[in-house]
Amino acid sequence: MKTIKYILSSILLLSAVVSCTITDVNVDPDNPSADKINAGAVYPGMITQTHRNSVALVGRIAGLITQQYDGLDAQQIAYAQYLIGESDIDDLWDFGLYGAGASKDCFVLIENTEGEVGALAKLYMAANMGVTTSCWGDVPYSEAFRGDAGVLSPTYDSQESIYAEIQKLLSEAISDGVASGIGAFAGAGDASGIDWEKTAHALKARYYMHLTSVDASAAQNALSEAQKAFSSVLEQPDFVYSTPAQNANPLFLFDNDRPGTLGIGTTIKEMMENDPRLPLYTTDGEDFAGVDGLFWGQAASPTPLISYWEVKFIEAEAIVRTGGSDADALEALKDAVEANMLYVGVDAADATTYVDALALTGSQANKIETIIDEKYKALYGNAPIEAWVDYRRTGFPALVDNPDAQSSLNPSKIIPRRFLYPITERTTNKTNYDAAISAQGGHLLDVDMWAFPKN
Repeated sequence: MKTIKYILSSILLLSAVVSCTITDVNVDPDNPSADKINAGAVYPGMITQTHRNSVALVGRIAGLITQQYDGLDAQQIAYAQYLIGESDIDDLWDFGLYGAGASKDCFVLIENTEGEVGALAKLYMAANMGVTTSCWGDVPYSEAFRGDAGVLSPTYDSQESIYAEIQKLLSEAISDGVASGIGAFAGAGDASGIDWEKTAHALKARYYMHLTSVDASAAQNALSEAQKAFSSVLEQPDFVYSTPAQNANPLFLFDNDRPGTLGIGTTIKEMMENDPRLPLYTTDGEDFAGVDGLFWGQAASPTPLISYWEVKFIEAEAIVRTGGSDADALEALKDAVEANMLYVGVDAADATTYVDALALTGSQANKIETIIDEKYKALYGNAPIEAWVDYRRTGFPALVDNPDAQSSLNPSKIIPRRFLYPITERTTNKTNYDAAISAQGGHLLDVDMWAFPKN
């Protein structure tokens, strides 16, 4: 398994060898007005934060509301009851994405570098904007990240235009030479096995598939891209945190800091009663991290930007949606499940027994439900936001709204369709914030997004 491994070390950040196309000028990497930037110093932090964005705070909350996790105490109970306010997730917006976050770093790299160096930043910008629009719908982009130019109150772009921009960024990444990567950028380990061009195609497949409810061509587009993506897990962009406590996997850190407040979800446990992955997901029915024998939630557990198994699930669903062969769809489904099982450490014979029992029967909706149910189990621990997207666009898995749901931020008390915009937007960008809420018909948790209308 080839991985990107980020090591927080000032020595490495200053001395690591980077591609000759990256300047070694000693300037502030966060200052986009500088004539040159040390891209090798920007990339490690940006990549680390991007992977953290998908599984840390918002990933945990997405897992709670889709019942991959249960809230056992404190805030986690409130989140599972849909009490997710404008102050609960502002850290992702302010420090994970905008402000000094990963998207801002991507913007700096794109604006100040060319060719393969900037190409990778475009790929990561697409991934970060995918997370952002999946969580909030309409979000700032075209005027964002330009505080140095005096744009302190950016307008919000429509979700439809954000998805178009994501595809544009990924196409440009491919044409700009993302296949070359950027060599051994500062602070990184061996990234030579990652296929960045296939990663771009994988992300294109993901974000086309997000639009199956609003774009008749989405499934075919996703299928075309999925077939250009990874051929195995060896090509996927895994990120492995270094083992010191402050640099560890976010799920491990959370369990270490707030033990006993989050556990594996009752719903997913029941769905996996006869699944050989369950002992690798939890020990006593509650533990989900930091326990010997578990795959996810360890200090060095990987966080794929996008996985081979996710792409094969996309392929399977796209084949069904486009009227393709059931046999081809089933083959893709089996490849997805087997790849995930072997990756997390299931015995090969047990994986084969499970996979051989899979079948796609009944209506198109029945087949899609089977695929999404299996995908939901495979995305546990590595892509909870995508499991939330799947639920909103397909209605699967057939989750039951929390009977203890609270109505203050969610009048319908349904599984949330979005997050509230953070309080910092209401207090610092109110005119554009109000316009975005008006354009979308609200921003409480039960308000649909353009891409994910209720089924």
